[in-house]
Amino acid sequence: MPGLISTVVFALPAPIRLTHLGIASVPRPLIEAGEAFGASRLQRLVKIELPSAAPSIMAGLTQCIMLSLSMVVIAALVGADGLGKPVVRALNTVDIASGFEAGLAIVILAILLDRICKPRRRTVPVRAAGPVTGRPARDR
Repeated sequence: MPGLISTVVFALPAPIRLTHLGIASVPRPLIEAGEAFGASRLQRLVKIELPSAAPSIMAGLTQCIMLSLSMVVIAALVGADGLGKPVVRALNTVDIASGFEAGLAIVILAILLDRICKPRRRTVPVRAAGPVTGRPARDR
């Protein structure tokens, strides 16, 4: 239980701060456009502010995951079970191979979770422009 509490206390401020930053940095003209169309506060939040702040919110989520995984070994030092326990056991017995293996498992998990949380880039096909006019080149 102390490991869980310390992990939550350690990892929670980053996503809260980044979510606030994302919502606070929504362009004012975007909010005014929502107001002009008669959107309520909840509609503005759900349909304008949150989608605009989504990259910052996702950055906060990935930061929370990384901070939580960085805390597992420290939490194991105070007696918490979990991913960090094999690392601490290897440290106590000076078993370098086992410690490396357990640490590598945590790093691989962190990389996988980071890649899963990354948004997929949308690719838009680009049409070739003509040399002078800027118009699309015609097929010959």
